[in-house]
Amino acid sequence: MNVTIEQVREQVAVLTAEEQQVLKDAIHYGGWGDAEYEFFKAPDSGEIETVYMYGYCTNDAKEGGHFEGRKVSALFRNIYRKMCKDERHQIGYVLSHCRDWWGDGSGDMLFIRDGWDKAFEKWAKE
Repeated sequence: MNVTIEQVREQVAVLTAEEQQVLKDAIHYGGWGDAEYEFFKAPDSGEIETVYMYGYCTNDAKEGGHFEGRKVSALFRNIYRKMCKDERHQIGYVLSHCRDWWGDGSGDMLFIRDGWDKAFEKWAKE
C-alpha cells in the first residue's frame, strides 16, 4: 500500500494542533518496533483483523519537550476517542493502541497500521 502524506493529513485533520504535535513527538521519540495487532478491516467496519503494524511508546512523547506528564496522557486520550472507533477507544483502521503493553506499567503503545507507518513518519518530520 502506497500511502501519501496527504492521506495522513486527512486522517489527522480531526485532531487539534496540540494533539497532532504530541502524535508527532511520539513518532519521533517513541519508535519501538513491528509486530501484529488488531485494527478494523475497513474504515467504517466493525470487523476486526490482526495485521502488521509499527509501534510507538507514547510515554516517550514527553521527550519532544512540548508537553509533560498528565498533559501527554490527556492528549492521547483525546486522539484515541477520535481515531479509535471501537467502544473502548482502542481499535481503529489506521491507529490502535494498548494501555500497558508489557503489563508492568512501563508503557502505553500506539500502533500504526503497516503501510501507513512510513507516511506518518514523513508527516511527523514536516
